[in-house]
Amino acid sequence: MRRMSVLIALLVSLPVAAQNTDIESLSGLQFNFGNPGARSLGMGGAFLGLSDDASAAEANPAGLTILRKPEFSFEARNYLEQQVMSTSGTFPDVERTSFTHYSDRVQVSFASAVYPIKNKFTVGAYFHEPLSNKGAGRVIPQLNEFSRQVDKDVPNFYLPKNGTPVNRAECEAIRRQQNDFFACLEYTLNPFISALDVRQRTWGLAGAWQVTPKLSVGAAARYQTFKEESFTFRVTPDFDFSSIFVQTTAQRQEDDGSPVVAEEKDFTLTVGFKFAPIEMISIGGVYKQGPSFDAPIFAATEETDFAFEKQADTQFHIPDIAGLGVSIRPIPALTVNIDAVHVWYSNLVDNFYASNEVVRALDNPFKANDVTEIRVGAEYYFTWKRPIAVRAGWWRDPAHSVQYAGPLNQADLVAEAILFPEGDAQNHWSIGAGIAWTRFQLDAAYDSSEHFKVGSISFVTRF
Repeated sequence: MRRMSVLIALLVSLPVAAQNTDIESLSGLQFNFGNPGARSLGMGGAFLGLSDDASAAEANPAGLTILRKPEFSFEARNYLEQQVMSTSGTFPDVERTSFTHYSDRVQVSFASAVYPIKNKFTVGAYFHEPLSNKGAGRVIPQLNEFSRQVDKDVPNFYLPKNGTPVNRAECEAIRRQQNDFFACLEYTLNPFISALDVRQRTWGLAGAWQVTPKLSVGAAARYQTFKEESFTFRVTPDFDFSSIFVQTTAQRQEDDGSPVVAEEKDFTLTVGFKFAPIEMISIGGVYKQGPSFDAPIFAATEETDFAFEKQADTQFHIPDIAGLGVSIRPIPALTVNIDAVHVWYSNLVDNFYASNEVVRALDNPFKANDVTEIRVGAEYYFTWKRPIAVRAGWWRDPAHSVQYAGPLNQADLVAEAILFPEGDAQNHWSIGAGIAWTRFQLDAAYDSSEHFKVGSISFVTRF
């Protein structure tokens, strides 16, 4: 029986990665589908209705028609993200601990080149790396540094026969009432260690057409790659390995059975529009198709003499996205943006594979809720020696991690509920600033929430 599990994994960014298996390294993953560019980040990612610089190639390609000169931009980001996993306590009062993930360094996460053709057409090419994430976590007994006794153990639960979890006092009462110690048993999750390395990249070609002076439409063809390794090392209470589960973008194995990691590829489309009924208001909408990537699952257990064997061929379906935004300019120096972005996180449980046989016998008891993110931001320009912009924003990221939502009448099923609980929503606050010259613009921004922080610097030049 699976007594224990948990690992690491996004985001993302994080974005962040996708998930379609219950191995622990993917527990508690969060995604962030914010738009590229420090300017957008400083306004809480609210940019769909505005979309008036080269980052629109990814955010909303219809906005490219506002550009009248060739433009080149790039952005560098660095972030810190925390994955929250169940580490101790008695179900349902389980304690959760944050484990830090990170990007290796400040790196180019977006670059684009845009070229207007006459007055009605604009084309562009861009690169976007929404996800580059490494991290690790562990759920093991915590020992006192002096006595070496266990101060805090891994999660446990009490389960009666043919019943659902109870607390310790209720369990003891059931034993006394039935005069049977085995009428209610205590179960403890076994320790585990987890690690993750994941990266997603996009190369896109975008085009926009100004249908009328008030209406533009655009589209982007995106070539996307995905590379992932997520490991879960499950161990016994004596810290002997009991099994190793790996999900990876590997399509072949070495002679010893170990998977060889490779990049998976997919083509997707983005379509968008931008409509300005009056000079001070513009409305933008976009739909982004989520890519799917092959990601087989491998396992090494005592039954296989710890040689890796493929368990299943699965696919990650990164969520589809649809958004609608409005940009209002009440005075020339002030712009206010509001976006509503719907994310189909239920795509994450498409083709879902359970590593535990008891769970696999159920009709996919995992769920991920579709959510609508609300993003609000503002930008104000001061006229000094150079135009200087200050920005601020807020957005709410509803809970959307994969959750176990099935029955709790068996020990293996309660273990899944501990490892994959309902996630938490996060409120993000952002600030930013920028300075513009005749041909250059430099922007910086910082976005922070309880478990996610990202800094960005972007540069734009016009010819």
